[in-house]
This record gives sequence, C-alpha cells and structure tokens, in this order.
Amino acid sequence: MSGRAPGDGIRVRTPVPDHTWHDILAEAGQDALPSQTPAWRSAVCAHGWRDASRLYTWPDGTRLLVPLVRSADRTSAEYASWPVGWGVGGVLGAPAALTPDRARAVLRDLASLPTDRVYLRPPPASTAMWDALVPPGTRRNSRLTQILDLDGGFDHVWHHRFRGKLRSAVRRAERAGLTVEQDGSGRLLPEFDRLFELSLDRWDRQSDEPAGNVRRRVRAKYPLTKFAAVADHLGAHCRIWLARHDGQPAAAVVALHQGPYVVYWQGAMDKVRSAPTYAAPYLLHLVIKDACARGARALHMGDTYPGTSVTRFKTAFGPDEYHTAGYWIPGADSGRRVPVQDEKEDMRTP
Repeated sequence: MSGRAPGDGIRVRTPVPDHTWHDILAEAGQDALPSQTPAWRSAVCAHGWRDASRLYTWPDGTRLLVPLVRSADRTSAEYASWPVGWGVGGVLGAPAALTPDRARAVLRDLASLPTDRVYLRPPPASTAMWDALVPPGTRRNSRLTQILDLDGGFDHVWHHRFRGKLRSAVRRAERAGLTVEQDGSGRLLPEFDRLFELSLDRWDRQSDEPAGNVRRRVRAKYPLTKFAAVADHLGAHCRIWLARHDGQPAAAVVALHQGPYVVYWQGAMDKVRSAPTYAAPYLLHLVIKDACARGARALHMGDTYPGTSVTRFKTAFGPDEYHTAGYWIPGADSGRRVPVQDEKEDMRTP
C-alpha cells in the first residue's frame, strides 16, 4: 500500500513486507540493532500495536525504512518508532543513505501523519543530526546510553574495560559454586520472571514514592506477555542466561543478538542469593565473554539515569556513555487535542 508522498519524487510504501525489510537490513550491514528487525516489529505488534512501517524510495533508488507502529485503539492514533520502553527504532538503511536532506524528508512525512505526535527513537550514533533537524515544537526525551566496545576481544575487555572491583567480584563468583545455563527457546522465561518479580519488590522498597507505585508502573511496562512476545518472535536471537546457587535461581539476564551487536535487554535477581555470590555481575560478564567469542563488536547496555545504582552497576564493565534522545514530533493533529504528558520510563537492572 502506498502512503502520502513527502514530495521530491519520493515514493512511500506502508506497511513494509518482511522480505523488503530483510533487504534493507542487508543494505544496513553491521549498523542494525536487534530492535530494528521484522521479528522485533512482530513482538511489538503482538503486544497491542499495529504495523505502520514506512519505506521511502528516492528517484535514484536510495531506500530508507522507518520501523513504525500505531496504536491498535481505534479511538486514538499514536505512532511510534518504537513506543517508549521498546528501544531503538529510528531510520534504517545503507550507511551513506541517511543524509540530512533525506532525514528532513522523513520528518516532513512523519509530521503529516494523522496524530498529535510521533515518537522517534533513533540509534545513538545519529543523535546530533536529529537534534539539528527536528521541527519546532518537538519535545526531546533525553537519555544516557551505555555501550561497551568489544574490540580487541575478551582478554582486552577484561584487562582494559572491566574495573578492578568487578574483576574481583567475578573471581569470587567463580568460587561460590554457581551453575549457569543459557537457552534460546524461552524455556527459562518463567524462572526469569520470578526473579523479575523479586526485583520489582526491591525497587519498590528502595523508592521514595508511595508503596506499590514503582512496582505497578514497571510491571505494566514489562509484563510477562512482553517478555514472552520477544522470546517467541526473536527465537534463538533472544537468549536467557540463568545462574543458580544451591540449585535455586539467583540471577538472570536476557540478551538479544543481531549481527555484530548484543543487547543487554533485561536483568533480574534474588538479592539474598545473588549478593553474597556476585551472581549478577558474574552472569553479565559471561554474556560479554560469549559476545566476544561470537565476534560481536559492541554490547549495548541500554539507557539509564546518571547517578543511579543502575548506572554504577553498568559502569563497572567499562562502557562508553552517550547522551542520546527520543523525539516527540508534532503530527498533523498537533494542537487539536489535550496535550499528553510524556511517559515516565523506569530504566532499572539488578
């Protein structure tokens, strides 16, 4: 199906078929993230959204794809790439395809959609360009993104990235009698979710908000059905790692794979069992070691808030930090409806 053309002879197709999407992924090469795949789109759509992906083709054959969904609720029209809590969508194409002029054409088209606003969450590397191009009235959703460079292999990461205290924690974990398994079939999902429930309780107790607020908000954003949708649609590209102590689950990590990238998507733990055994940092260190063995060039550790325990936990692994953003872009119906407050996103980890 064709969409409204943004001018200059540009053709728009929506939604984008899987085979075309995979062609664009091939053109993007090593720049695509797990959250920019058709499988991720399917997971988002299995969780209350409809496919609204858009393919832009210029007269010279250049193509750009925006992974986009719209709300399934017929009483409202919300577009997002991706919805808050679903990671990076942005614009996908060959490395040289996304020029400022082409980005402006995409923005003009997104601003013409029948909604009050469109959420665009580009990859970290293009933040500066989007900052300079987004139209007036755009609201910037600031983020701190941590990415661990894996160049040089695990031995280099161990000696030159990991902090000394982290290396000590890993050595202690190795003496603690932990057993570790990983799986790409979703079999370990129920045990991960039980640990996630314990993490929700802990985060709620640590918060200065009224009791139950944090638990309800985070659980609403990350229900078991969301984890199940990702595990189901990504298959072996979604791997759950689980550490046990004395046969009982202590910590778990969900890692996503796409080409040269691994994403540390979610973590959870039973602090009573994990803290004395250092299960949580040990498990993430194993994910990093496995990523290096697979030839991955970077581990995306997601977004966080400066100065929090989340940031400190991740910082021990030596990631680089990037000031990134998502953008609420005014749509064609901007100003016709009551303004909607931006969602508060909890970015937590054990």
